[in-house]
Amino acid sequence: MIKLKDLLPEAIAHTQKSLQWVYHGYIPMTPKVMKQIMGDTPINAFHNVDWLSAKKQVPNIIGKKKSISTFTADTKGDLSMGSGVQTMGGIVLQVQGKVLVAGTEDLGSVPDEAGRRWLSTDVLGKIIGMPQYKGEAGGQKFKKELYKIDRKLEDMLFRYKTSLLIMPSDSDKDKKRFPEFTGKQKAELIKRWIDASNKFLLKNKKIIKKSFWKNVNNPKITTFMSKYGYNELLVYDTQVIDAYLVIDILGNQNDYEKTERNLKRAKDGIKPFVKGKILQGFASGVKKFIKQRGGKVWLN
Repeated sequence: MIKLKDLLPEAIAHTQKSLQWVYHGYIPMTPKVMKQIMGDTPINAFHNVDWLSAKKQVPNIIGKKKSISTFTADTKGDLSMGSGVQTMGGIVLQVQGKVLVAGTEDLGSVPDEAGRRWLSTDVLGKIIGMPQYKGEAGGQKFKKELYKIDRKLEDMLFRYKTSLLIMPSDSDKDKKRFPEFTGKQKAELIKRWIDASNKFLLKNKKIIKKSFWKNVNNPKITTFMSKYGYNELLVYDTQVIDAYLVIDILGNQNDYEKTERNLKRAKDGIKPFVKGKILQGFASGVKKFIKQRGGKVWLN
């Protein structure tokens, strides 16, 4: 159970972010709860990083409870050529980590200030095969499930949402009737929402575990939410095993010395964090790197 004191010190920045996802009815996915569901077994996956900022990025993903986005299958070819989803890429990391969420495409998960990942009920319903939680109606059903777990939650959420409607120009009577939530009240609302969500996840432990492990062991790509062509797996407690530097992205075909400098910069930046080998080659070799380490690449 999350403690109220853990939320209070982060007063404004943290509660604003978290409250946004509570307001929209998202589900917090935390390592503590997912460990109870999925166990403590690490999985093998891949994570592409921007080579220019790898020296700063890679240390931030090592051994952290904060999750990172990874993949094990690609059908479009961008990731299996070394590119990032939203960045230049240039370095493909083979990582091991523990499963937070295992999907069949881009999950559209959102972080909060504490590093927690939140999923929409629609996404969770689709990836675990529970259609009753899909769409807007599914979101309302999820809320009702939480209200059964915590009888005070519905009233607190209603009072918080109502307080947001009050404008400075409203009468003192209305302001008194719908007072602004204090930092402590916001923290308590977040705490109750997270605790109730955790109990909901544990209640559905069997179906979540079965669906997630199926997506891990037999990866497939779906397109009901996005067209990126890869399966997203959120993992935490991450370690980097091997790395592949993509010359096509780091280099300049007209400047050999610059290419060598960039490769050295990239290698030196990640070397302290890579347990195994740091390889380098052209983009065409990324597929082999991935396949040799258990990943799948099939281009549509």
